[in-house]
Amino acid sequence: MLSTLINKYKNYYLIAGLTLWLFRPTGNDFYIIFVLLYFISIFVNKPTLINDPPINIKAIKIIIYISLVLITTTLFMKFMSFGYHYLDLGYDHHLSINLLINNEYFNKVYNISGFGDHFSPSFVSFIYFFYMISATSFWLVFLKCASLTIFTILLLKLNKKLAPIILLSYLLFSTHNISAIYWEFDTTSLMPALVMIIYYSIIKSNWLVFWIAMIFSIGLKENAGVVWVCYGLYFIFIGKKIRFGSFIAGIGLLYMVVVWYIVIPFFAQSPNNIASDINLFRDIPLKIKYIFLAYAPFLFLPFLNWRWLLFTLPALGINLIGKPPMYSGSFHYADILTALIAVASLMTLTENYERIKTYLFENRMLVLFPIILIVSIIPESPMQKFVRYYPDEKDRAAFFELNKFLGEHPTQKLAVSSNISPLMDRANFEIFVADSQCKINNNAEYIVYYDQTYRDQVHLDQCIKNLKSSKLWKKVNKYQSIGVYEVRT
Repeated sequence: MLSTLINKYKNYYLIAGLTLWLFRPTGNDFYIIFVLLYFISIFVNKPTLINDPPINIKAIKIIIYISLVLITTTLFMKFMSFGYHYLDLGYDHHLSINLLINNEYFNKVYNISGFGDHFSPSFVSFIYFFYMISATSFWLVFLKCASLTIFTILLLKLNKKLAPIILLSYLLFSTHNISAIYWEFDTTSLMPALVMIIYYSIIKSNWLVFWIAMIFSIGLKENAGVVWVCYGLYFIFIGKKIRFGSFIAGIGLLYMVVVWYIVIPFFAQSPNNIASDINLFRDIPLKIKYIFLAYAPFLFLPFLNWRWLLFTLPALGINLIGKPPMYSGSFHYADILTALIAVASLMTLTENYERIKTYLFENRMLVLFPIILIVSIIPESPMQKFVRYYPDEKDRAAFFELNKFLGEHPTQKLAVSSNISPLMDRANFEIFVADSQCKINNNAEYIVYYDQTYRDQVHLDQCIKNLKSSKLWKKVNKYQSIGVYEVRT
């Protein structure tokens, strides 16, 4: 009786568990009950496991679409809750708006050329077009959401049956990718779309699109040449085009070396200003953990085929030899890597699906392994992120009051808190709190801040305290939700 009941609803247990996890506003773990029932149903349903696997792909697709909507909505909500900061979204916004207004790609906060920090020529020309329409950082978040959406759609086109399984890992379970998604905008936020466009164009033999995407991708950032190296290895070992693959990989490697050691130092006017602090043998335990968490959400599928594993290794290596944040898993640095792993995982699963399915049928206890693995590393759900960044009444009041202030002071020189910088409509501003330091510039006419931030709250509080005790500035009482101080004359 019990086995019949369990078998009857076998297709709903995983969906119910995923749904409960997806929409949990807190950290409750009730979803595990349904995951366990799903596991039990696999054993009860032994005769039909292969021909009738207990999973509903259509329902998985719906969960993916809902997740994508939740993620993109949350990314836009972060504006009104002041969830973005100068590093990194405000930084790229500042450079873009300064280029539009003053015709110079120069960062006045750090007093350095934009190309002296990161070399992104294709991004500059691309974003300039959008800023000509409207000079707003909303474009940056829009492009990040578009990149994520394009990646999802094209991956589904590759294999409608199996791609949803990989997308679950990519969008919901990969801690590295979740960090990349919800972190600030970076020029490599466009790379997931480009990784997929390049691969899809190869499959469809659309070489015009291939070369456009490849050339555009390498100009996004100094480390983007690693995509050329990865696809060079693809052509050598998978596509069996050794000469072409060697050419692609060689160009990508040469590009990165030239940009790191010649181009960036030239624009930075400093021989020591290189993008990567190369150190292979530093923090070995942390790097092992980083590798594990990079592949674990995808159930280590690329390890079943060394060629597809090799396809991902250059992107992994570029993070491992870099500065500590690059292998911390906490920022945006895994955006290229996780996109490549997702592609490699899908193709490995596609090539070995029948063999994997038969093996799991004969050794069904192994089904418990991916379930335990995913549950043990599972990050916050999209709904938890949504709740965190949902703007409360104070956030909304501050958002509209800030826009009112900017409208009333269109030309004044401002020093603003980091969490306000992405919402600035001008190039003539500086950062009130930067690099954990209080920087009250005497050239500024006003200091504007919002006292709630998702990063460095202690430092912001200290800077506000210093400002309130300063005899050089006086509070403008007209504004209640944001802090506004003007210089004493």
